[in-house]
Amino acid sequence: MNRLLLALSASLFLTGCAGVRVVDTQVASGAVNPRSIYIRPFEVAATEYKGHHRGGKGERPIRQSLAGRQFADALKEEMEKMAPAMVIEPDEVPTEGWLVEGSLDIVDGGSRLGRAVVPLNKAGLGRSKVLIHVRISQVGTHVSSDKDSSKLGQKGSVIYEFDLAGGSRGSGHHGSIYAPGLGEAEPFDFRNAAERVLSALSTDPHHYGIRDSPTIR
Repeated sequence: MNRLLLALSASLFLTGCAGVRVVDTQVASGAVNPRSIYIRPFEVAATEYKGHHRGGKGERPIRQSLAGRQFADALKEEMEKMAPAMVIEPDEVPTEGWLVEGSLDIVDGGSRLGRAVVPLNKAGLGRSKVLIHVRISQVGTHVSSDKDSSKLGQKGSVIYEFDLAGGSRGSGHHGSIYAPGLGEAEPFDFRNAAERVLSALSTDPHHYGIRDSPTIR
């Protein structure tokens, strides 16, 4: 019984390892409260698109061409928790708010067979991986009148620029709300990345510290 509980605990821990994190930040202005958010489909022309993807190798060019739009749609659903958001076409130019764009540098679906090899996938066999570059610009208005507040002159109107990386890691075949298990990894990785963008740009995305009583104890 103890062994079973230990194995279950380890399995849940490894399943929870799946996710995406900000691994490098180039610009951080401190800008908040956008009036609106516009998202361009992310660039995929130079994407390292590999591993298992829906439809197999014959359909892979189609899946790659749609990946930028797929991530933009996932990002829209998360960013509209911050402000009204919409996905725009590549030739459209917003007049006010934040413009979110970037590139999908790596979209590796991993191997479903590899994730199925062992229940506790410590080696991370078949793990998926994403590397995403995100650039956010302020359009229509200036972010701040303080010349030293963010040194935006070095990057023009760019207010945030950073890289995201992650994937299924050692989650194995169990899967979870964050990990694909034996399913398709791409939707999970894109959703995890979109949630991380919202979390990184929000001052308190989960509303921690909200009280159910006005009394200080």
